[in-house]
Amino acid sequence: MPGNKRVTRVVYGVYVVVVAAFVISNIAQVASAVFGEPDSVEAAGGPTFPKVGPACAEVLGAEAAAIDEARQAASAEATADAARARYERERSTKRSPELERVCSADPHGIDARASLARLERAAEAQAVRTVTELRPVRLSAQSFISGHPR
Repeated sequence: MPGNKRVTRVVYGVYVVVVAAFVISNIAQVASAVFGEPDSVEAAGGPTFPKVGPACAEVLGAEAAAIDEARQAASAEATADAARARYERERSTKRSPELERVCSADPHGIDARASLARLERAAEAQAVRTVTELRPVRLSAQSFISGHPR
């Protein structure tokens, strides 16, 4: 066999070995990701967030519950403006004056308060959406129920 053909066969042989190693490596990585052990974050039940102290956590929990109650009450209104007003009325009666004081001293208090503010904005928007988009559909569906007031 001439030297030129021998070099060509060696180059092709090395190429085939490298490609085969690459393909086998990819298959192993995909199989490991799909069928292997979950990551430690996923195994712990999802991503972890920093925790606040017990005093701040208690105030935050009460505020989150009040936000849910205000959202639910505002969702029963007939118009978007009425829902906004009802939400603000419900929230103002149950807003804790202690939140700022208690959570300011906590290292993660600022982040927790920011998260609570996002929840509050989302809850108000959801209440308005419920009134403007879901209420007419719900009333239409309820109109087919016998004995339901029209």
